[in-house]
Amino acid sequence: MTETKIARYGNSLTVRLPAALARDLDLREGDIVTLRRIDGGVAVERRHGSRLSAMLRTVQGPPGGEWDIGPDLGNERID
Repeated sequence: MTETKIARYGNSLTVRLPAALARDLDLREGDIVTLRRIDGGVAVERRHGSRLSAMLRTVQGPPGGEWDIGPDLGNERID
């Protein structure tokens, strides 16, 4: 369990997440979350979907070989 203090940010209240907790939850500045009231408390839920960096981790490397995109037109030919 982690305790934190509620602070004022303009006209709103903020909850600061400790860096270790944010890292464990893979939360970053700018991420969108949903707050839900549950049994007198608050739950923070991550937005469903994939982050680009997570998708790029699945890439095995650059594609090999050449791509054939059709015949050369005009002065496109590079030797």
